[in-house]
Amino acid sequence: RPHFHFPKHTHQHTHKNNTMASSQPQDNNNKNDPQPLATMTAAVTAPTTVTQGPTITTKQLPASSAPIALPTRMVLSAFAGMGAATICHPLDVIRVQMQTFSYRNTGHAAVSIYQNGGLVNGLYAGVSAAYLRQWLYGSCRMGIYSYLLEQEKIKHGADNISFGTKLGMGSI
Repeated sequence: RPHFHFPKHTHQHTHKNNTMASSQPQDNNNKNDPQPLATMTAAVTAPTTVTQGPTITTKQLPASSAPIALPTRMVLSAFAGMGAATICHPLDVIRVQMQTFSYRNTGHAAVSIYQNGGLVNGLYAGVSAAYLRQWLYGSCRMGIYSYLLEQEKIKHGADNISFGTKLGMGSI
C-alpha cells in the first residue's frame, strides 16, 4: 500500500499576508485562519504512524469518492490533448515547412512563416485538424487507458499491475 509522507515543520510559512503553522491544528471555524490552497484525496488504507529519527509523519488521506466516469475521462483527455496541440502545432508547422522548403535554420523558418502568414494563418495553420484529432483519437486513447488502469488498480491493488497488463491496455 502506498504511504504519503509529509514533513512536520515547526516554523511559520508566510505567503501573501497569510501565515500558517503546519505543526499546529487548524481551526476551520475561524474565518481569519488561512485555508489551504488545494487539498488532495487518495484511497489510502495505511494507518497513521510517526517514525523516530527525522520527524516524518505518515498520514492517512480520506478515501476518494467514486471513480471518474469514462466519458468524463475522455473529455478531460481531449482537452489535455488540445492543450498539447496548442503548444506543439507551431513546431510541427515549422518542421513540415523545413522539410518542404529551404531555410537556413529553425529560427529562420519560424520568422519567415510568421512574416508570410502571421500567427493564425502561418504558425497555427491547420490547428483545427489537430484539435479534431485530439477529440476523436486522443480522447479515446487516453480516456480508455486511464479508465482501464483505474479499474485494474481497484481490482488488484495499485502495486500489483504488471508491465504486460499495462502494455495490453495501452495497445487497445
